[in-house]
Amino acid sequence: MKRRQASLYLTSALPIDTLRRCYNPEQARLIPPHVTLCREDEVSDWEVFRERVRAQGPIELTLEFGLPLRENDFVFLPITGGAEKFHQLRRALLMDEPRNSTPHLTIIHPRNGRCTDEIFADILSRVSPFQYTFHEVHLIEQLDGGVWNLVDRVGSARDRAEKG
Repeated sequence: MKRRQASLYLTSALPIDTLRRCYNPEQARLIPPHVTLCREDEVSDWEVFRERVRAQGPIELTLEFGLPLRENDFVFLPITGGAEKFHQLRRALLMDEPRNSTPHLTIIHPRNGRCTDEIFADILSRVSPFQYTFHEVHLIEQLDGGVWNLVDRVGSARDRAEKG
């Protein structure tokens, strides 16, 4: 089965990536730290979607991440600032009222990770709120539950100049 999605990669999030590799190495192997922008079932034509991203560019979306939250084995950083800009971008790209999406950054995914009270305490002690500015959208795909592979990077100033 092939899945596709549009994600916002944190290309310089070393402390978060370190925690992911330590406490959820399988998920860290499958996909880099990211915020999911659009899932495969929200996009019917990826070429049209790609052009909509380019039309929005250059992308500059700043999100503020709060302290880690835990829901059983799911550990994530909630978005505490910039969510409205995130939702505006989704509306522009999906061209109608998209379904409700709660942007976040996953540290431990319950599909393949486990969180104990001790692990969560360690994560809490190592993460402070921070902000991150995204400058492009990563179009990615996954085959049969394997590693998510990069299909294209769009929306950056460089992408816009190259595509004219």
